[in-house]
Amino acid sequence: MKYVVLLPLFLLQMIVHAQSTNTLNSSKKEDDKLLLTIFLKHDQSMTLNEIEKIRTDQGFYENLPPEGVSVVNWFVVMGLGQVVVLELPASKLSAVNLAIERTAWKAFTTEMYATYNLYPIIEHKLKNKSKVTLDAKPSSKKEDDKLLLTIFLKHDQSMTLNEIEKIRTDKGFYKNLPPEGTSVVNWFVVMGLGQVVVLELPASKLSAVNLAIERTAWKAFTTEIYPTYNLYPILENKLKNKSKV
Repeated sequence: MKYVVLLPLFLLQMIVHAQSTNTLNSSKKEDDKLLLTIFLKHDQSMTLNEIEKIRTDQGFYENLPPEGVSVVNWFVVMGLGQVVVLELPASKLSAVNLAIERTAWKAFTTEMYATYNLYPIIEHKLKNKSKVTLDAKPSSKKEDDKLLLTIFLKHDQSMTLNEIEKIRTDKGFYKNLPPEGTSVVNWFVVMGLGQVVVLELPASKLSAVNLAIERTAWKAFTTEIYPTYNLYPILENKLKNKSKV
């Protein structure tokens, strides 16, 4: 008789455990997203109107980003082109690739890199921990008249990571970048390329950023610096999928 009573209880425990496991796995899967950095490099043999016509005719704005994918950033990096960072589940990787191939080619030459957010990992090392989130809409107020700067810190693979870290530490890299009065927008590792840092700063701090890079990043990295602006508020109304994180 006792087995008749215990069997339903055992089955009930198994069902509850299975549901809990499924919920946990489902939660993990939902949060298991990657970042993808896409370089859309302008073809200067065409005019902007010709490029825009190609994008419009090919359905660029209707298909990028695909459904289930969100924009993290969409910048113009002046002298380079557009740099888009998307957040997506791995299952959407092929959809993004197809959208790029079908709607961006000819208008741009493209490069794509797996990416992760380095800022939470190095934040404790930074003397200046100031970080900002860009407004969805650009402001016309004078006090908000700041510029964005994209800094490429490209790894020198002739050195080990420990050697690179020693150079940065000895030169005071983390104590001097970003300088006081400037803020981090993003600090990503773009795999296969290096670190990409976007800073927000008043124009008066431009020389301070440049000096910090020259004094503390050289030898550890080769560096490139580009003035940048936020393109997303300008083209948001053209996008079919306006999801942004």
